[in-house]
Amino acid sequence: MSMLLSRPFASAGLRLELPARPLRVFSPEIFQMDIFRFRGPEMFRLWKGHESNAVRVTDTDQDRRQLVILVQEPSRAFDVPVFKAGRTEPPDEFRGLELFRETPTQWIFRRRTPSTMRRFLCGMDESHLFIAQFEGGTTVKDAHRKLKPEAVVEADRSAPGRTLRQGEWFFVKLPAFEHRMIGEQIRKSPHFVERPGSLGGNGRPHTADEVLRRIGPKVYARGKVRHPDHKTLVLDEWRQIHRNAEVRASQIGANGVYWVD
Repeated sequence: MSMLLSRPFASAGLRLELPARPLRVFSPEIFQMDIFRFRGPEMFRLWKGHESNAVRVTDTDQDRRQLVILVQEPSRAFDVPVFKAGRTEPPDEFRGLELFRETPTQWIFRRRTPSTMRRFLCGMDESHLFIAQFEGGTTVKDAHRKLKPEAVVEADRSAPGRTLRQGEWFFVKLPAFEHRMIGEQIRKSPHFVERPGSLGGNGRPHTADEVLRRIGPKVYARGKVRHPDHKTLVLDEWRQIHRNAEVRASQIGANGVYWVD
């Protein structure tokens, strides 16, 4: 099993560690994966879990330094401890979950792994490793196609090569009438523009010099877009932003992944 995973990672130029112990000790039977760095380059760490769990690499792309992992395991319960640290209520991300038990110092929540097939695109994006869960397909090409929102796919069809990207965010060029509409809106309500503004999402947010959110469901950005893991992107005009179509699992690891951007 170890060679079946190690070889494709190595062929894609990626470091993989298969530790002797689970990454999270609360349930050694569930699949677990993260990105780890300690006194050296980043690496992937993977714990298969129970011997009946199916974990395999289905495609590698050496040029992109990326690969696809498929994971399937029976639905299993596992516990997630949350330290109170002086709080009287659990963090918002735990609302609605089953509180299995409580101690003077911890809340213990119970979760279940999904029994459906999980697909992960893993690899290098600019200068850092990433993990993105996607729906459908088994190849790196499938993953990139599935991670594009439909609006971005349409924009690529009508204006190939004009959409920009930074990490999980796409920036779509606007038609002239939409630029006029934005200009009129800003003249009427200049306070709608956030300077600077977060694009949203969990973890370390991407930020732009200017973000406009008050025109229906659409969100726009202009100026420099920054994130510590990516090169600064410069938008010389307003563009509509779209987050990729990654399956958004909770940060507490319902999909077995313990890493977020």
